[in-house]
Amino acid sequence: MTFFALTFGWTWGLWAATALLLDPAARIKTLLLLASAFGPSLSGLATVLVFDGPAGLRTWLKRCLAWRLGWGWYATAALAPLAIMALALVLHAALGGVVPATPVTGLLATALIVLQITILGGPLGEEFGWRGYALPVMAQRLGWRAASIALGAVWGLWHLPLFWMPGMAQATLPIGLFMAGSVGLSVVFARLAMNTWFSVLPAILLHAAINSGSWAIPVTPQGGDLRPYAIVTALLLAVAAACLVRPGPAVLRKAAPR
Repeated sequence: MTFFALTFGWTWGLWAATALLLDPAARIKTLLLLASAFGPSLSGLATVLVFDGPAGLRTWLKRCLAWRLGWGWYATAALAPLAIMALALVLHAALGGVVPATPVTGLLATALIVLQITILGGPLGEEFGWRGYALPVMAQRLGWRAASIALGAVWGLWHLPLFWMPGMAQATLPIGLFMAGSVGLSVVFARLAMNTWFSVLPAILLHAAINSGSWAIPVTPQGGDLRPYAIVTALLLAVAAACLVRPGPAVLRKAAPR
């Protein structure tokens, strides 16, 4: 509970402070939003340090940053979200929908945007907490399947204030579909994490691919058309169901600090 209290307290507190600022262009508002994104990862680090000390923190960071995992897991994390989004647009077009133009304009600009999304848009600020700390702890107690579903619900709720903050991506999304997608994504993240010994590197890559992919491949609501986003959510839930019914893997008993 310490981790979740710190995570929600840090992020929601900074979001509340942001909402109280009257000037939407204030530089401090941008800084608060950037800092708020690091709530989960900072809370995971702080929780490990408090309960396990410096030695436990070193062990935790070593596991989180393990990188010799096999190139296939990195390829899956990077490409699977893009494939699902592209398939959703193909299905949308086949059903008579109009496919919006992609905002991608050039290689350098795209690379800079992807880098910004990775560092400041969630992956680095969240994954040390959600998949690095919370998932392995919950998986030991609940089993990874139940833990992934429960964590997905919490992960979705953590984003809730963004639906009422102008300019945020969530402000254009239906809450119900977003929550369903969060649970489905959490299952996929958990399956990936279980197969990569709870390293956060594939999770960061997967999170970055989702965020940058949804920017480059226009599946979020455009002009009120929810169908591409709904198709993505349906495909994601199908993948999550396949992850849940497939046997294994077992929870690693030494993967999480106490």
